[in-house]
Amino acid sequence: MLKRHFLICSLVLLDSIAAFAVKPLVYLGDTLEWNIQWKRTQCGTVRGSLDIQEVSGIACSRVTPGYIWMQSDECDNDPETGKKNRDHIIATDEKGENLYMRLDFLTLKAEGIRYYDWEDMSGGVYEGKNYLFVGAFGDNEEVDDYYTIVYFEEPEIVEGTTIEMHPSQIEYVYPDGKSHNCEAIMYDNVDQMIYIVTKVYYNVCQVFSLPFRLDYGDEVQTLKYECDLGVKSDLGDGAKPYKGFHLVTAADISPDGKYILIKNHNNIQAAWSWVLLFTREDGESVAETLRRQTRPEPLKCYNYEWQGEAICWLDNNTFYTTSDSDGEPPIFKYTKKLTAVEYVRSNVASKSLVMMDNVLYIQSNEGLFTIDGRRVQ
Repeated sequence: MLKRHFLICSLVLLDSIAAFAVKPLVYLGDTLEWNIQWKRTQCGTVRGSLDIQEVSGIACSRVTPGYIWMQSDECDNDPETGKKNRDHIIATDEKGENLYMRLDFLTLKAEGIRYYDWEDMSGGVYEGKNYLFVGAFGDNEEVDDYYTIVYFEEPEIVEGTTIEMHPSQIEYVYPDGKSHNCEAIMYDNVDQMIYIVTKVYYNVCQVFSLPFRLDYGDEVQTLKYECDLGVKSDLGDGAKPYKGFHLVTAADISPDGKYILIKNHNNIQAAWSWVLLFTREDGESVAETLRRQTRPEPLKCYNYEWQGEAICWLDNNTFYTTSDSDGEPPIFKYTKKLTAVEYVRSNVASKSLVMMDNVLYIQSNEGLFTIDGRRVQ
């Protein structure tokens, strides 16, 4: 009898945990519906052999496809102490098993560039060249007078090499004249615009923008405020607002500008971490899409990552996340469950339509699919 009661209680407890973990997100008073069109798999692990710690930013290489840039916010490159930058930006593949290239920034301090609190990175195209943008804007205590966007032309990845980089920077302040902590930067290829999202505890985060140019020089720029981002309401039933969408830690825009990903983490409770997907309408700027804020979609496949602070698009159907937790954090790959029409239009090789038992199927190198896109087991 005792065992039976224990089993029943265990099932009830597991049921409660499952229900709690998938509680919907209330976003500016609107309960959002889960997006179930994506699947998540672990494609790799950030191995210790990569000599990188606390990965807080990633970006897919556009110059050398198949590689991922990883950036750490733990920087040891100080010319005065002689310490070398062992872990700032490296290139690996999605398996995370090999260090293919390291970027050295030994002269940042000497060149007057902010070399600490690098919290996120993004890639983008400007005037036909590929750039990497790094947000040197972490400020947990909110005491800094100004912040920096470090950028440089993306180099070709040559396996087994280390190259010294001499990046440029854009110094900026916020339009309210206040200090802000930030961990998310994204670049829009359509409008050549940089977007920054602040990281705020227990309250809404804010989105700011700055047009990208190469001629800012030493002049300090003032960002433009675009909108609030997050929940002003709670989750209902008296739930505390800290369980809503706050603490933004990463963001990215798809290469064609169509989709926007913004992720957060909440160290208090794993169940309150999300990745939001925004879909940009034709003719809209990214700012207009975020300002509109009508029903972004939380991705059902996303599971909590301790200190999950990195996200990047490969293409419209694929993106990656990882975390800056100590140890060897996993690398997750997210792929869209394409419909039959999307499969036909995609770049999947060896596509063909086949008829079996009077039923039409799609055959590709990824397997056999029904006409509505379901994989045939």
